[in-house]
Amino acid sequence: MSFYTHGQARRSLIDTVAFRVISQICTLLGYVVLVRGLSKEDFGVFNLLYAFIPVISTIASLGLEQTLRRYQPEYLQAGNTAGAAWLVRFVASTRFGTNVILLSLILLGWNHLAPLLKVEPYRAEFVVFCLLVLLHFQAGILQLSLAAHMLHRYSVGSIAIVAIVKLIAYCLLWWRDTFTLQHAIIADTVAFGVAYAFMLLAYRRLCVGAAPRGRYRPVLVERRRLLRYGVFNNFNDAGTLVLSSKSDSLFIAAIIDPISVGIYAFYTRLNEMAHQLLPGRLFENVVQPLFFAVPQEHAGDRLPRYFSLLLNLNLMMQWPVLAYATVYHAEFVEFVFGGKFIEHSWLLPVIVAFATINVIAGPVTLVAQYEEKVQVILWSKLFGIYNIIALLALLPIAGVYGAAIASGSAQAMKNLFIWWHVRRRAIWTNAIAALVSSIILWSVVIAACFFLKHVAGKTALLQLSVGAVVVAVGALLHVRSSAISIEDRSILEGVLGGREAVLLRKIGLLGRSRNPPPGT
Repeated sequence: MSFYTHGQARRSLIDTVAFRVISQICTLLGYVVLVRGLSKEDFGVFNLLYAFIPVISTIASLGLEQTLRRYQPEYLQAGNTAGAAWLVRFVASTRFGTNVILLSLILLGWNHLAPLLKVEPYRAEFVVFCLLVLLHFQAGILQLSLAAHMLHRYSVGSIAIVAIVKLIAYCLLWWRDTFTLQHAIIADTVAFGVAYAFMLLAYRRLCVGAAPRGRYRPVLVERRRLLRYGVFNNFNDAGTLVLSSKSDSLFIAAIIDPISVGIYAFYTRLNEMAHQLLPGRLFENVVQPLFFAVPQEHAGDRLPRYFSLLLNLNLMMQWPVLAYATVYHAEFVEFVFGGKFIEHSWLLPVIVAFATINVIAGPVTLVAQYEEKVQVILWSKLFGIYNIIALLALLPIAGVYGAAIASGSAQAMKNLFIWWHVRRRAIWTNAIAALVSSIILWSVVIAACFFLKHVAGKTALLQLSVGAVVVAVGALLHVRSSAISIEDRSILEGVLGGREAVLLRKIGLLGRSRNPPPGT
């Protein structure tokens, strides 16, 4: 049985879109309630605690998740379901053990660590948060495994479950006027617990049941291959830590204060929610198994096509977000979040601008992972040193804006470094046409929005509505432009050939031909 057919990909894409829509709506509504419900200090500490997750992920990494992400699809494609099941068990049990050890060490050293981040009074909240951390990582492993089996209705469905449970819990806390930091952490823990139980049942019924019974042990050569990949990615994950917005929060807390952490986290979270709409991110767990299942003899032809497709589709969503954030950042914060943190609203377009530059990150890293150039990804993390130096230099001068500039520029240099080493296959086939047409189109859209913003009056809702219409028109023009190549449209037709193709043809994303080219 092949897991990675066009039919499976289409089914997974449809499931992903359906559940992502639900998840994004509930996430946004829940975030509105969270921001409005918590005080500025509690909101800052809440985000500071979440900054511990990438720290724990990095220190206790051992390259486990990346190894699972890379090799489980390969095992399944080869029909080695016993090996795939063994890999999941090994990664899950090892990750649980390392997390327990590290969390215990943090609790033992709390009196020394907490003063550095100004969170001494929040030890009890962190104890509750430890359970959330354990559930978070175990749920993530199950998501990767279900996605590798192309069971995205369960892996992505679990994300929707988390968002729905959070939204319900937050609304109850707000209604009962009991919205505290500890209650918010408990609500999130319950949400991850429900999602984990849901995925565990699905995995045992649909994945483990299909695997042959008996003990499996990979041969020595295979163990060495897995170990090499895991060791390199252990150091890669360490570099990822100092290049993430979560680590920025630790520096902000130490140099400024937890309230500034809340400001920075608020705007980076808005960007992340918009980033979830990117096709590369939206279909990440669909694309990765397909990408890694490409035979080596076809890689020279298919990888540049897939790379260009992902990059063009990412920019198709990112340009409208950048245009809207540039013009309506203050109005959006005022109307949706009651004006909380509005004095720093220009931080949103700054963060989104760097995110637009860095949409190449996902596609170029996939190419490097496919070619098993983990050493290149590892060396790219040295730009984390630049990030630390830039944070230390810019935070005292420019505050949270300095953090955005430091982090965004470090990410850009890291992505450029990786691309240089995989440029033979990471080829943007329609780069000139895509850039020229996009810059002209979206410059006109932004100018039109600024003009209409002054004409439409001072009502935030009216301005936001007018801007949404103009940006939507710009998005439709972008879809029909040369920013999406003929090759991109052909590949999409090979996967999205069902009833959804009618709508996609009407908006101009697909061509008129109904016959996908061979080998897409």
